Amino acid sequence: MRQVIHQKSIWTGGNYLIASAGVFVAILLSLLSVDNIFWYKSATLFYAISSTMYMSYPLFRNAFFEKVSTSTLFLGLFLNLTGMIRRSIQSYELGVFHPPWSNLFEALTFWSFIAGGIYLFIERKYSLRILGTFVVPLVFVLSAFAIFKASKDITPLMPALRSYWLYLHVVTAFVGYAGFTVAFAGAVLYLIKGKFPETKLLPSQEVLEEITYKAIILVFPVWTASIILGSAWANEAWGGYWSWDPKEVWALIVWLFFGAYLHARQMLGWKGKRVAWMVILGFITVLVCFFAINLYFPGLHSYATD
Repeated sequence: MRQVIHQKSIWTGGNYLIASAGVFVAILLSLLSVDNIFWYKSATLFYAISSTMYMSYPLFRNAFFEKVSTSTLFLGLFLNLTGMIRRSIQSYELGVFHPPWSNLFEALTFWSFIAGGIYLFIERKYSLRILGTFVVPLVFVLSAFAIFKASKDITPLMPALRSYWLYLHVVTAFVGYAGFTVAFAGAVLYLIKGKFPETKLLPSQEVLEEITYKAIILVFPVWTASIILGSAWANEAWGGYWSWDPKEVWALIVWLFFGAYLHARQMLGWKGKRVAWMVILGFITVLVCFFAINLYFPGLHSYATD
């Protein structure tokens, strides 16, 4: 018998109140004369605690780990949001205002925030806490990499970036990055469940495969929009829609990879290990697209490096 994902509405009065209160308090705290890096470092600390709790929960199945893992993730996201708002305010005060996703440090912390937020939504909606065992440590790694490796200076944007396209193209790109991160976690858990089918720690492979598929089918159109918006921005900034820049090429490779996954699953009926491995390999192309291209290959997107 086919097992379906247990869904529950997350749009309750209590959840609305918590989310709204979190945003309101984050705005208030961002008005304090506290440097944005303090909030980002605090977020990374809570991501670390949350990662430990999520990884401990499958071992001990204790209600304490269950509650602390979710609450510390929420606090990490709350502090991350505070840092993003405060950084925007500080960039305005310095006369170089820009949204908090314009350089490597900001991009990584923004990715952490979006990925953690999408995961928390899934956890609340589907009660799949085990997914956090893989997603939340990735959120922590991204944030920690930003804190310890990337330049945290607030600097003026290069002329090509001073555009409204920055708000549209980059946000859609990072929603795509975050969704592919969640799909990767689902695919890994699918393979683990196949290796240890008797374990009660994981839901059925059908449930995990459905989570992976839903994550991709939701963000694939967003990634497509990101490429289209980026092309429009490139035409305005550089006089051409496509220049075969390394970043453009790898964004297209990511699109082709996950497009092939959707085609194989919907048109060819592929399921199981084959498509799970396709998702894992596809996530590797995502990592190459962001890290390898931004850091090691010069091109029109070299402004993203530090």
